[in-house]
Amino acid sequence: MEFLATYNLTDLGWIALSLLLTAMSKGGFPVGSIATPLLILLWPGQAQAARAAVAFMLPMLCVMDAGAVVLYRRHVDWQRVRAMLPGTLVGVTLAAALFISDRHTLIVVTDATLRIAIGTLGLLFTLWFAARKWILSRLTGTAAPGPKACFAYGATAGITSSLAHAAAPVMQMVLLPQKLPKMRFAATNCAYFFVLNLIKLVPFVLLGRIQPDHLRLGLVMLPVIPVGVLAGYALVRFTRDHHYAAIIHIALAITSVVLIINGLRA
Repeated sequence: MEFLATYNLTDLGWIALSLLLTAMSKGGFPVGSIATPLLILLWPGQAQAARAAVAFMLPMLCVMDAGAVVLYRRHVDWQRVRAMLPGTLVGVTLAAALFISDRHTLIVVTDATLRIAIGTLGLLFTLWFAARKWILSRLTGTAAPGPKACFAYGATAGITSSLAHAAAPVMQMVLLPQKLPKMRFAATNCAYFFVLNLIKLVPFVLLGRIQPDHLRLGLVMLPVIPVGVLAGYALVRFTRDHHYAAIIHIALAITSVVLIINGLRA
């Protein structure tokens, strides 16, 4: 436990809160979008906070996704997941070549640039949430997107997820117009992100992004995950969608703006 000496209780509390929010989103309460931006703002050692926070979250996401897939396994539409995979592989590979490594990348992305990118994605997520009903009301038909569209969506998800675990809006744009039953929608969404995060794990490990201390800290924080999933499941049953969703997206917008400002000042 000597590695914990580098974190004070406040640091550990904020990290636990970010994991709790992410786990709650896996339980159905959509607060996960704010977790990564919040974690970056409060990560100890701000010089490389964005890169460290994104790398730390990935193994934890894999654990959460595995649990979600077990719960939803009977409802997954694997055909829709498979349709996204070719583009996803290209997107993750492109992100690995350009951005993921701390060294030997084709494009050097500083931590400040990554903060700006993550903040921008957060604002785009908020705009997507605000415009979603308007956009979906103008989409006709419920057919699944064709191979070219699936490839484009998959590639976009692979890149944005590799940068900032921020591909949720992409998958929503794929699945929501299809008007799937609630359980199939949730199950297919979980299954896709389970596969996507496993794919991302390969370049993150090979390129040295995930450090042993990240894994040790993750083990310490592991009990937070089932608590978050159960809390999310309970809250989604007793809270009206428009109340909590609006609050979370306002908070996400504020956090994203702060990230962008910090990145510009760095």
